[in-house]
Amino acid sequence: MAGLSGSLFLFHTDSNVGYSIAALERVFYEVALEIAAGDPSHVHFGYRSFDHGRPQSLPGDFKNLIACDFSDRDPRRIRWLADYAEQNQIRLVVIFDIQPVDPLFRSLRQAGVTTILAYWGAMISSVMPRWKLALKRLLLVLSRSKVDGLIFESKAMADLAIRGRGVPPHMIDIVNQGVDVSIFRPARSTYVYETLGLPRDKKVVVYVGHMEPRKGIPTLIEAAIELLHRRKRRDVCFLLCGNKGDESKQYEQMYAGLGLEESIRFGGYRSDLVKIYPSCFCGVIPTSGWDSFPRSPLEMAASGLPVIASRLHGLPEEVLDRQTGMLFEPGNSRELADCIETLLLQPKLAAEYGERGREWCEKELNRENQRTRLRTVFLKRLGIAAPSLD
Repeated sequence: MAGLSGSLFLFHTDSNVGYSIAALERVFYEVALEIAAGDPSHVHFGYRSFDHGRPQSLPGDFKNLIACDFSDRDPRRIRWLADYAEQNQIRLVVIFDIQPVDPLFRSLRQAGVTTILAYWGAMISSVMPRWKLALKRLLLVLSRSKVDGLIFESKAMADLAIRGRGVPPHMIDIVNQGVDVSIFRPARSTYVYETLGLPRDKKVVVYVGHMEPRKGIPTLIEAAIELLHRRKRRDVCFLLCGNKGDESKQYEQMYAGLGLEESIRFGGYRSDLVKIYPSCFCGVIPTSGWDSFPRSPLEMAASGLPVIASRLHGLPEEVLDRQTGMLFEPGNSRELADCIETLLLQPKLAAEYGERGREWCEKELNRENQRTRLRTVFLKRLGIAAPSLD
């Protein structure tokens, strides 16, 4: 494959801001390096700032890192970025969560960039009324400063781009996130009990993710209260990981005085999830706001866990209802409690879901497939024929 002159990946965040971003950084780097015929000097990454240090997910000797906060579209910053692209012969620019029309694109094209892609890991828009959608379509058609394509992690999020932003289907590609099935795998152990001191006679229901409201933490806590306090179940406990600082306090107040402190635990932001997952009983993703295609349910499934998730946006594309797990209506804590109780009462069913989830990741939602699909999209938008995989 002929090497590409240069590629630049622009993040709208600081460096080292999150677990899921780090996984994407690695995949982007690997694909860009392959397209550049193995020459890392042709691969570039940009962030809002490096206040949190250099990106830990990239090779330690990687040098092409720039700080560029273009959020306010300051003409001086845009000019600097365009000059950087021209000096380094950048031809492909991939920008995180940027709208399909933006003044930045014109400057980049004038600097020699041939292909600009927007990568969306969030909601691009809500569904718009017909009259407003027609205006957005017209704006996109007439604009001289628009992207060449948009990449979404799920079909649900791509549909919002079509029905909410007026993006035509031919501009859209879907690349699901993938999990490294060689790292996340079933390996039953007592690690979670030994490390976090959870009661050994209770099965562990685990949540991993941010603590922001849209993630549905109140729904999970209410379901835990339903099972532990109202239904008097003594065979289950709950572990919620991802909290920083005092983020858990508002949720701990929900069950204060009920004597459930030993059965509902917050584990903090962890680096040992690969060991925690296999020692748990099931995973829960209780999102109530929006979710594109989060990594945690993939890691849970690859680790052999049945997964219970909200029937919301991209989650049903990850968790196959009554096959690899169960879906419930967003915000319905009683239905979530019913799902958890069903698995507790039917351990054989829970095991079957876990096995199928592992198979689903091995066959479809794995890191190699993600990398291959991303490379295919980049080459297609660049107008380069992808090599045969045979």
